Amino acid sequence: MSADVNPREDDFSDLPSTNALAVLALLATAPMTAYGLAEQLERALGYYWTISRRLLLGEPQRLAARGLVEEVPPEPGSRAKRRWSATPEGRAVLRRWLERDVAPTELASEIGLRVIFADHGDREVLRRQLLVRRGQLVDQLRTGLELMDGYLRGDGPFPGRLHIVSATAAMLWEQLKGEIRAVDAMVDVVDSWRTTTTPAPRRDLRQLRAVRDETAAELARLEGLEHIARED
Repeated sequence: MSADVNPREDDFSDLPSTNALAVLALLATAPMTAYGLAEQLERALGYYWTISRRLLLGEPQRLAARGLVEEVPPEPGSRAKRRWSATPEGRAVLRRWLERDVAPTELASEIGLRVIFADHGDREVLRRQLLVRRGQLVDQLRTGLELMDGYLRGDGPFPGRLHIVSATAAMLWEQLKGEIRAVDAMVDVVDSWRTTTTPAPRRDLRQLRAVRDETAAELARLEGLEHIARED
């Protein structure tokens, strides 16, 4: 193992970037060409992690320079000249990454920004954009169904990882379901507005109180779970 990837106990500063680690994890799953990587990044990771194609194409070579991936022979009949696979050193780095505490989830939502700055536009425009986002979620659900149906027919690309596919689908569904409900709720809220610049204090404080109470109840539940975990 090269010096720049030597494990250091309780120190993860030498790990590659998360983009690079996502590529490394795919290459540890199966050898892939650059095209295969791009396809799997969209198919398998697209809901959770996005990498620009420009960055993607350079990652295997950067990982190879660190001894984390290596070139392997192309598949018979393939026109691709280069195919990559994770090395034992690369798999060791992946295991170290999986031991590191996760970073907080960063949410980038343009529809959220549209709501925050709604008072600079029209109510009807905001409502239409909420419906646009709902339509995008419908498209995501259709794509997800196609992927799940492939595995249910028995022709998914990674049958040996069916438990991972199933668990990821379950987690993603809960998250998408949350956004669908949020968009539906916001449509109802916007329908109750007279304009985007006119508060209704009694209504708005009642809504804020309801959200605050639900938040406090969920926090109490999670703190209770943490207390039980500490006792165990």
